[in-house]
Amino acid sequence: MENQIIAIPSQIPGGLDAQVDTRFGRCRVFTIVNIVNNAIGTVKIVQNGGNNAMGGAGPVAAQTIAQEKAKCVIGGNYGPNAANALSQAGIATYGTKNGTVKEIIDLFLANSLPLISGSNVGSHNGMN
Repeated sequence: MENQIIAIPSQIPGGLDAQVDTRFGRCRVFTIVNIVNNAIGTVKIVQNGGNNAMGGAGPVAAQTIAQEKAKCVIGGNYGPNAANALSQAGIATYGTKNGTVKEIIDLFLANSLPLISGSNVGSHNGMN
């Protein structure tokens, strides 16, 4: 893997030591990790505009990470609208459960995370 930008829904404050947030559209921040030559390069924390959206949180979150030029997202739950928006943006979706961003990136680099095609939860799953 040469260079790739990955977005990970993260709990506050974000960053490599933050816990992954399993909610994609309703996470508060994304940790954006630039992979360079199969290693972690730069790390950036981006606010998720979908966090407080009345509706359409998944598509707003997808737009946020598309603007960061991410080519994949690693998270737990993708609703139908989020999955559709990510697919249309050409962003691959990978699954995970618990762990820190760093732990999840290490699993990704070891090709140990499942690729998810489509939604894996119902609409409005992350609202609570």
